[in-house]
Amino acid sequence: MSTEAVRSWYVSTQRLLEFLDERQLPPQVAQALHSPNSQPSKIILANLLGPQLLGFLRTEGIHPFHRLAAEGKLAPGVRFAYQGHFYGKGFGAANRTPLVSLSEDVSDVLPGMKLVIEFSKSGLVTDTAYSRLSGSTNLFAFCSVTEIDDATIRAVPYVVGDLIERTGSGLDLRLIDSLHLPVQRIDQFSRTDFRWTPTAKQFNLLKNIPERDVKALLCRLLGEANVPSDWGGEECDLFSSNLSVNGERMSAAFLLKGPARFHEMTLADCGKNGDQIYRLFNTPADVFVVQHCHKITPAVRKTVGAFALSNYSRTCRFTLIDGYDTARILHANGML
Repeated sequence: MSTEAVRSWYVSTQRLLEFLDERQLPPQVAQALHSPNSQPSKIILANLLGPQLLGFLRTEGIHPFHRLAAEGKLAPGVRFAYQGHFYGKGFGAANRTPLVSLSEDVSDVLPGMKLVIEFSKSGLVTDTAYSRLSGSTNLFAFCSVTEIDDATIRAVPYVVGDLIERTGSGLDLRLIDSLHLPVQRIDQFSRTDFRWTPTAKQFNLLKNIPERDVKALLCRLLGEANVPSDWGGEECDLFSSNLSVNGERMSAAFLLKGPARFHEMTLADCGKNGDQIYRLFNTPADVFVVQHCHKITPAVRKTVGAFALSNYSRTCRFTLIDGYDTARILHANGML
């Protein structure tokens, strides 16, 4: 049994009270939001705010930053969630100014742009927050865009913390990590030696293996009787209810990219504004798989992860099969 939660490091109680329905809040959480400066209130805000916050994000359809960027929907006033790397500035003991910031280069999805989140130290709810948010770090943030210029997207946060999955063993995991399903965990690829690495010559042979051959192999491994044809308007290239992980059957939707563009996959290879990823995640599936015959850029990886994170729960998982893993699967099945 596992549950999703937020371990908060920063909370803007004033901003949260603008939209959270106090009638739906546990009394101790409502009291902590109104009187946040006592030590008991800080402990409550750090540990018990998660269910109400995640419920709001799901109900209101608050999307992750990389999904909004891919869809061209970022604008002043738009609220978003961000999961990923930041560089925290101003958290050192020697810094006497009240303002701190988290920033990140987001040019992988928005060329030439930087995301900057600025806020006051007064909202930090634990002493650990100073070290957790300082320097190079990885965080979850729920924010609102305040300004966009030619080089910077500025935002203010409601909450900054860690989005986690609490397991029955007492071990907390980052939710984004539990959403990622490594390809080697899929039963249909159990015969594949993922320690094997193709030579440059073997890798380049992928140029000559068409997408339809990869699709046919996947259909055979999944026990699908027919290989579906491409028709251009489909939400996914392949759908199967036969995929299994540790013996548990799951439904899976695949986005397949063959050697027509034999280069590292970028968002531009996934349709206008990455709309092929959007369509893929519109498919009712348990697992979403993106396969490409070459490398997959961090921008695509982040965007796929953002779509998987959109429900802020482990309702689906995602798998990335790049050219190296594609070569390994083909090699294990006598096709390379």
